[in-house]
Amino acid sequence: MKNKLSIITINFNNKIGLRKTIESVISQTFNDFEYIIIDGGSSDESVEVIIENKNKINYWVSEKDNGVYHAMNKGIALANGKYLLFLNSGDFLYDSTVLEKIFMNEHKADFLCGRCAISRKGEVIHITNPPEIHTFQTYFKGSINHQSTFIKKEMFLRFGLYREDFRYNSDWEFWIRTIILNNCSTEKINEIVCEYNLEGISSTENNSEAYKKEIFDVCSQPILQKFIPDYEYWSNEQKSLAPLYWLKSKKILYIPVLFLYRFALYFSKKR
Repeated sequence: MKNKLSIITINFNNKIGLRKTIESVISQTFNDFEYIIIDGGSSDESVEVIIENKNKINYWVSEKDNGVYHAMNKGIALANGKYLLFLNSGDFLYDSTVLEKIFMNEHKADFLCGRCAISRKGEVIHITNPPEIHTFQTYFKGSINHQSTFIKKEMFLRFGLYREDFRYNSDWEFWIRTIILNNCSTEKINEIVCEYNLEGISSTENNSEAYKKEIFDVCSQPILQKFIPDYEYWSNEQKSLAPLYWLKSKKILYIPVLFLYRFALYFSKKR
């Protein structure tokens, strides 16, 4: 019988983060899931951490791969769950009951989008809040969190795997390919699913030329070019109007400035 969920953890030379991730998974009160760990041939003690917990892990492998998304695709090929959750080493489920609270009800949507606690140096600095309705605006210079999104395995069978030529943005490209261009369904989950460590490569290198090139590659698709220029235009317009919006939010300043503007306008017409 198919599990409701497959949890896939990708790891490379992060034994401390891996231990924390594993502990958060195996302590769950919900148990209708399988756990898969894909290690990229770590040279630290990651494999020892895996072996210590092997009775709670359904499948694991430690071998050289071609990057994060290649490792994720290997996990997808092995997964048997209806939904897949990618929880990389160093990220961890928010509490021991989170999966039980989410899967106590049946879900039909292609993507279940939960909240995520974003942390830096062990301190939570922000909690994400996915939208009720996903439009291109959701992903235009933004995204949803990968670690708190449950993805039907069927999505990968219908629309293909993660692009392995991408180093940073293959999950974002997958959201565009499925949710935006193929109108796949989403459901907002109000639970905080996990805590995500901002020291990951996609966060620390998001100003690199390679990162920007991947974004450009996705956005250069002809169908997206039919409306991206409009988004760029209105984004620039919003930036230019930002001082006005700020001023309008400060009534104590906005009212006298508005009065002076109208006063000047009145006298300019009198001339």
